[in-house]
Amino acid sequence: MMFCVKCGSHTKKINIPDDIIKRDVCTVCAHVHYKNPKIIVGSLPVKNDKVLLCKRDIEPSRGRWTLPSGYMELGESLEEGSKRESLEEANLKYEIVKLYGTYSIPRIGQVLFIYLGKIMNDDYHAVAETSEVRLFQINEIPWEEIAFPSVDFFLKKYVEDYNDGNNFKFHTNYSELIST
Repeated sequence: MMFCVKCGSHTKKINIPDDIIKRDVCTVCAHVHYKNPKIIVGSLPVKNDKVLLCKRDIEPSRGRWTLPSGYMELGESLEEGSKRESLEEANLKYEIVKLYGTYSIPRIGQVLFIYLGKIMNDDYHAVAETSEVRLFQINEIPWEEIAFPSVDFFLKKYVEDYNDGNNFKFHTNYSELIST
């Protein structure tokens, strides 16, 4: 960041006392500019042992399958954001079963929160950002057409948990992050 968002003056990267990360600090008003990750919220909606997926009609990954998800808005909780995104992307209403997991993508500054959910309506359908909405049996999931590594991760964990007698655990990609 070159200019302060508060006063427009130049910023300089410095170490703030008791902080281990160099921050952009305004050279005039001393405003500290923190760079925080974007929060993505979504759902892994299920009904009668089938998983609901949305075919994306926007980039990135247009034409590929994903879970209903998107950026959290200011003023909403994780749960509210997840439900809003499901409505926006699939006209989907679901009951939260549990927080199913988190997926961190430090390279692009994103953190994803996925809720396992029970589908509550039958009139889900494609809307502005999707070209198709469909329920898949686990053995029908189009693995070669999944939009993002995070979606692939959660779908594979769901299949593992399902095959483990519906023992749905909390999942994170932390072990993948520390092994790279």
